[in-house]
Amino acid sequence: MSFTPPEGNTAASAASTASTGGVSTPTGSVASRKETAPRYGISNPVSLQEPTEADLVTSEQLKKDLEQDFPRETAEGLAKREQVLEELERIVSEWILEEGRAQGVQDASSFAKIVTVGSYRLGVVQPGSDMDTLCIAPPHVSREAFFTAFLKKLEHHSHVTDCVPIPGAYTPIIKLKLRGVSIDLLFARLVRPLEEGKDVEDLVKDDEILREMDDKSVRCINGYRVADKILNLVPNQEAFRETLRFVKCWARRRGIYSNVLGFFGGITWALLVARVCQLYPNYCFSQLVNRFFRIYDQWNWSKPVMLCDIVESVPGISGFKVWNPKTSHADKQHLMPVITPAFPAMNSTHNVTETTKRILLDEFRRGYEVVKKVEQNKAAWKEVHEPFPFFNNGPFRQYLCLEVLAKTAEVHVKFCGWVESKLRILHKSLEGSVRGMQIHPNPEQYDLRNSSDSEWPLGCGMFIELAFFGDQGGYPGQTVDLRPALHQFAEVVGQWTEKESYTSDYKLKLKHVKRARLPEYALKAEAAKRSRQ
Repeated sequence: MSFTPPEGNTAASAASTASTGGVSTPTGSVASRKETAPRYGISNPVSLQEPTEADLVTSEQLKKDLEQDFPRETAEGLAKREQVLEELERIVSEWILEEGRAQGVQDASSFAKIVTVGSYRLGVVQPGSDMDTLCIAPPHVSREAFFTAFLKKLEHHSHVTDCVPIPGAYTPIIKLKLRGVSIDLLFARLVRPLEEGKDVEDLVKDDEILREMDDKSVRCINGYRVADKILNLVPNQEAFRETLRFVKCWARRRGIYSNVLGFFGGITWALLVARVCQLYPNYCFSQLVNRFFRIYDQWNWSKPVMLCDIVESVPGISGFKVWNPKTSHADKQHLMPVITPAFPAMNSTHNVTETTKRILLDEFRRGYEVVKKVEQNKAAWKEVHEPFPFFNNGPFRQYLCLEVLAKTAEVHVKFCGWVESKLRILHKSLEGSVRGMQIHPNPEQYDLRNSSDSEWPLGCGMFIELAFFGDQGGYPGQTVDLRPALHQFAEVVGQWTEKESYTSDYKLKLKHVKRARLPEYALKAEAAKRSRQ
C-alpha cells in the first residue's frame, strides 16, 4: 500500500475516504469544515469525524480492559504522591533558606519550587512507578551545592532511603525514595532572581528563562516545558491520556520502551500519540489507538514527527543548538526523528540505531495487523499488547548475557546505569561483526539479588538475543567469533569515570548462553511477569 501524506507528513492517505473502524468519512465534508475548525500542529486535521455510538461503546470496553492490564494510580496512591511532593518541597525550601542565610540572601525560601515532569505531569502515572521531579532553585544556589550540601540533608532525613546521586549523567539526577515513593530529582538554577508576584511555573514556560542558563539546567527544565507544551497542543487531553496509556502498555510489553537502548522513551511515545490526536481531534480512544498503528506503520521516516513548527531562534537568546538536518550533518543522520515542541527543539530519538529501527518498524507493523483483526472481530485488544516472547522467540536461540554485580546499592545503581548507557555501542558492533547475524536487545533488567553468590549481594542480568539467517549469509556450522566486539565493549565500560571511587565493589560478566541454558533467575522472572499479565 503506497503512502503519500498531504501537507508534509500528516500520515493521511490521499484516498477519497478515511476509514475509521467501519465508518467512512468523505474528504469533501472534512474540507468544508476545516476553515472553522481549530488547527492543531503543523497541518489541518485529517478528519473531523465524530465517533459513532459503536465507537464510544468500544472505547468504554477498551478502557475497562486497559485498567486491568495497565492500571492507573489509585486515588489513595495519588494522594500519597501529593503529600510526598509537598514534603520534598519543604525539605528543599529549608535547604535553600539555609543556603541563603549563609550567603546573606534574604527570603530565599520563597524561591523554592518542586514541579513534576514525565508521566506524572502528563497524567499517566502507574502504581509503583517513579516520579520525575525538578527542583527549580534561585541564582544563589549552585549545582555543586545540590549534589553536596542538599544530598547530605537528604541522606540524614528520617523518611529518605536509597539516596543515590548521579551528577555525571547527561541530565544530572538524584535518585531517592521518600516515604517509600521512588523519585528522580533533577535540578535547574535560575539565572535571575524571581520577580515579585511572578509564579515560577509561569516563568518556566517563557523562553526568557533560558537566557544565560547553563546547558544542564536547560536539559533538566525542558522536561517540564516539553510536557506542558504537549498538553497544550492536543485537542482533548483525556483522549490523549487514555491512548498514551494503551501505547505505553503495548511498548513496554513488546520490549521497545527504552530510550537508553535506542528504542523510544516515554517522552517520544507521548509525542507520537499527541500527533495522532492533532490529526484526528474528535476521535475517541479506540479510534485513536487504531490510527496510531496505521499512521506509524506507514510513516515516511525521512520526515520528522512534529507537534508544531520549529523555532529556529529567540531574540536575545543564543548558544542553543536547535535540531536542523539542513545545517547539521549529525541531525541529518537521525533515523526516526521525533522533535520536542519547546525551544530549543531537540530530537528525542537520537539514540535509535539501524537495529532498533528495524525492531520498531516490525512492531508497528505487527500492531497494525492485529488492530485490523480486532476491527474484523478476529482478535481481541489484549492480543495487541501480548508480551514479546524474549526467551522463546523463533529463530533467536542464542543469547549474550551481561551480569552487573555490585557490593553496595550506590555502586549498583551507578555502574548498572553506566553499562546500560553503553550497550548501544555493543549492539552496533555485534550486528556488523558476523555475516547473517541479527540481534534483538531486551530492555528488561533481571534482578540477581537472590543469587547464591554471597560476595556480590546486588546485581542485574541483561540479555541480547542472537539469530542467524541463511538469506543474509548465515549457514549451519559457521564459526562465530564475538570476542572483538566484546573486547571493544569492555574497553568502553572500563572508561567509567567513577571506577576509582569504588575499585573492587563492582564487576561485569559477559557470557554466551543457549536457550536451553538460560539462567534460572531470568526464566523465573519471565514466568512471574506472564502470570501477572
